[in-house]
Amino acid sequence: MGEIKYPDYRRGLVNLTNSILQYFGAEPAHETLPELDAILSKRSYQNVVLMVFDGMGEYNINKVLASESFLNRHKIAVISSVFPSTTTAATTTLESGLLPCEHSWLGWSLHFEEIGDNVNIFVNTKGAGEETAADYRVVERYLPYENVVEKIRQAGKAQAETVSFFGTCYAEELPDIISETARLCGEDGRHYIYTYYNEPDHTMHSTGVDSLVTAQNIAQINREVEKLSKEVKDTLILVTADHGHINCRTAWIGDYPQVAELLKYPPSIEPRAMALYVKDGEKEHFQKVFQEALGEEFLLLSQEEVLKQQLFGDGREHPRFRDFTGDFLAVAIGDLAVFSYSGEAEEFIGVHTGMTREEMEIPLIAIET
Repeated sequence: MGEIKYPDYRRGLVNLTNSILQYFGAEPAHETLPELDAILSKRSYQNVVLMVFDGMGEYNINKVLASESFLNRHKIAVISSVFPSTTTAATTTLESGLLPCEHSWLGWSLHFEEIGDNVNIFVNTKGAGEETAADYRVVERYLPYENVVEKIRQAGKAQAETVSFFGTCYAEELPDIISETARLCGEDGRHYIYTYYNEPDHTMHSTGVDSLVTAQNIAQINREVEKLSKEVKDTLILVTADHGHINCRTAWIGDYPQVAELLKYPPSIEPRAMALYVKDGEKEHFQKVFQEALGEEFLLLSQEEVLKQQLFGDGREHPRFRDFTGDFLAVAIGDLAVFSYSGEAEEFIGVHTGMTREEMEIPLIAIET
């Protein structure tokens, strides 16, 4: 663990999505992915299905599945997640075709001055997560974006749907996602279908990447995707992940009082990609204190360094983007996750969001039927 892997915004999730947009006649916002373009140029598929399995990175799939397994036999590339390597940022890129700096859904929690607290943007709670942030969806008010599904529908060349527990077609368990996808593929007309399943990530958080139940989850995914491939015709099934996953050591920011006392607010974004807002006049002191406490586990970057390195992409920044990156960004390069609230640190065995190869590299699998 600890090999640093920077995001690649020329061969990653953003390019995959823009290849799909281009294929269905919608305007791509960024470069496309050559490996996928080559497959899409072969013929006019009736259906293109993009299946996203949360946390099933290249590292994780290879820990469980043999090289001759169904998914590995159909792997066409290893591509890059976004930074941070986390579901919020990555799936929003997949659902928008935009870079993280453009959509600004950077991670689980963002600090909103309007709320005066960190907001857990997917669930609309604040702080430690027990209190509703507002009587409206904070992230949708301040960070709206146009979904790829809508872009494809507007282009007029195909129907488009999402299949998940929050999709246009509801399905929560994997067999239901498979059956609903097969049903949509059997309908008249061309289709783009995006599916999302929260495993193996959900299980790895609580049991780690090496557990039996994690292996069972990935093996089930392998079987169910193969089953789908036998049930649909004239379909390109694409399989990928939003990020990879590693086992971790956990702490909370209060374990480092010399760091915590210099912060205006609890860290935001994620435990392995922390936006840190420092008290006035303390930036130079903070850098020294942080390096002494956590310098072996995290890269500490000023906002200026973050922007120069284009960690969140090189697109046109969302007007709110810089508000969310803090005075400093602490990027995990080891296996430590530092949580903002004490109770959270006890709940996780597996984590992601850092900039190790295991977290950043994801497979791209293509199955033609």
